[in-house]
Amino acid sequence: MTRSPTLVKPPLQEATRSRADRKEETRRRILDAALRLVEEGRSPDAIGLREVARAAGMAAPSIYNHFADMDALGLALVDDALIRLRAIARAARSEMAQRDTESVLRILLQQFLLYMNKYESVLRLLMQQWFNPNPEYRKTIRRELAIMQEDLAGNMREAASMKGLNNSDYDTESEAVLSLLIVYVIDALDLDRSKREERLDKVEKQIMMLVRGSRVTGAPD
Repeated sequence: MTRSPTLVKPPLQEATRSRADRKEETRRRILDAALRLVEEGRSPDAIGLREVARAAGMAAPSIYNHFADMDALGLALVDDALIRLRAIARAARSEMAQRDTESVLRILLQQFLLYMNKYESVLRLLMQQWFNPNPEYRKTIRRELAIMQEDLAGNMREAASMKGLNNSDYDTESEAVLSLLIVYVIDALDLDRSKREERLDKVEKQIMMLVRGSRVTGAPD
């Protein structure tokens, strides 16, 4: 008698990982669809989950398996935007140990401008959601900016130490640099792209003045 071949079940870990991957892919598709709607000039507050589901090409009820409401989706969009921004900053800072601080800050500013031109809608989203009545948006933005500030301060401190320098308040410096960049974003979003680089040149001068002044005031007597 011929026996039917025995079906080999995949290991539980592999099956679990596959489900997790599919869930993450769907979540990514939802976020991308919501971002496309934002890029069309829509505010997240004016978009419904069912509309996002249609844009993502999925059945409307399925989206609730990933996001309970638009606040949850909006917060995920903000978090995703900030993670992208942090990745750009981290890539520029990775050269800090091999270069002087001023050169790295110039690289950081140029990368920031490229990011802004490519992901303008993402930055507009962050500006909009800062004023959202739900305080969770500001909490999320503050948390990610604090991480960026700490990362920058740590890189500056480490690079200075490797070069035998340690004469600055890097926490204050990094906080001031980020403050200038935030003001720049608010101004630049209303400028043509051709004018953004011109405005960035002024920000670069301001940052260099800040860093050089900090080095002078922090130098030992």
